[in-house]
Amino acid sequence: MIDMPVFIWPPQGMNIEKGKLLRLKKALYGTKQAAHFWWQNLTRILEDIVFHPNKEDLSTYTYTSDEGTALLWIHVDDGVLTSSSDSLLKTILQKMSLVLNIKWDRRVSGFIGLTIEATATGLCISQPNLIEKLTSLSSINIMEK
Repeated sequence: MIDMPVFIWPPQGMNIEKGKLLRLKKALYGTKQAAHFWWQNLTRILEDIVFHPNKEDLSTYTYTSDEGTALLWIHVDDGVLTSSSDSLLKTILQKMSLVLNIKWDRRVSGFIGLTIEATATGLCISQPNLIEKLTSLSSINIMEK
């Protein structure tokens, strides 16, 4: 439920008296309040699963148990989840799937403009498109690998 009154103009084609507004009972996609309520709801869900927000970056969450540690990075309604063990990853995915309608992809190659590559020692995260754009703006020549 919305904790403050939110009014909208009726959509075209809706038979409402001219000059009248509609009061929302729930957050409506596309409104400023919707993003705020989505974030509140997601935070509550993650805390119920026992994720802890990072103090420096509130879009990053940590989950720790006897099975290991997991990190979750959220941007709006997309996220990347990594874990120290497959069993912990499976446990978290099961818990999250009970309360969220989620599409999971085990192989992540990119996220919000970042390129993500698995290496023998971990992950390599880079922004080649941003680097290319910045170098073209500044006339810097970058040699190919």
